[in-house]
Amino acid sequence: MKPVIAACAGLMVLLAARGAGASEKCAPIPQARIAIQLFNFASILTPSGQGAGAAPQTIQSTFRAIRNLGFTNMERFGGTLGLTVSDYVALAKKSGLAIIGGHDQLDMAQWDRTLGNARAMGQRYVGSAGFGKPGFDSLEHTLQTARNLNLLGKAAAEKGLILYVHNHQGELATKYPYDLNKDGKLAPVSAWQIVAANTDARYVHFEVDIHWARIGIGLDRFEDLLAFLRRYRGRIVMLHVKDTSADGKITGLGEGSTDWPAVFAAAGPGIRYYIWEYDGVPDVYKAGAAAYRFLRCGG
Repeated sequence: MKPVIAACAGLMVLLAARGAGASEKCAPIPQARIAIQLFNFASILTPSGQGAGAAPQTIQSTFRAIRNLGFTNMERFGGTLGLTVSDYVALAKKSGLAIIGGHDQLDMAQWDRTLGNARAMGQRYVGSAGFGKPGFDSLEHTLQTARNLNLLGKAAAEKGLILYVHNHQGELATKYPYDLNKDGKLAPVSAWQIVAANTDARYVHFEVDIHWARIGIGLDRFEDLLAFLRRYRGRIVMLHVKDTSADGKITGLGEGSTDWPAVFAAAGPGIRYYIWEYDGVPDVYKAGAAAYRFLRCGG
């Protein structure tokens, strides 16, 4: 059995055993499917902002520290932190980290270069921290955003890559009257769902940030979040595993109000990577170690 297939089978067994209403707080994920978003280390890696990276020695020591926490996969942010692609890849490999994706710009003019860089870094997935322009401030803009994503996703697929986009709360909180079910009836539908309905499933995939999805859908509507994940599990390839306190703030993984076994069961076994992220984390190394232990259930 191939490793990825074996990992998927193992996760299905684990989730089935626990079930959506499981009482255990942790949900063991195979190490090969756990990743970390480098944005957690923004203050270290981009001390003067995203336009300039830290010294190569600082980048190297940070990568090594990430590996020492247990993580073997990372999702990029900030391009290549001011390094050449080859130098960036070399530092990652030397640290024992695989680059599984990145939050890059969805710029049509630069897309061929972005795809080329992704291939050079060994990424199968090429993504963004948002849905790109023109955004979702109107229904027409939302539909145009979907058309743009189809073009970008098709170009990625032609190079053997997979496009994915990441949500914040706005994509789910912003709604327009729309005939989602094609039954002639208009109802309020989120921009996220409108984009999904107007993009080709072969070309456009999603990375759902669970914290921002909870805020966008409604903190008190957890069952609606689970229904959303179940409905779109065929389009979701990654999760940002970000916990939420009872008052709606980001908190340490396992310390918040999110029922993670229920979330993982709803999203299904097709999730390729479970990526830990904590915006504005007060102690990234302490929180990172705890997050890794949580995802592995201490294993």
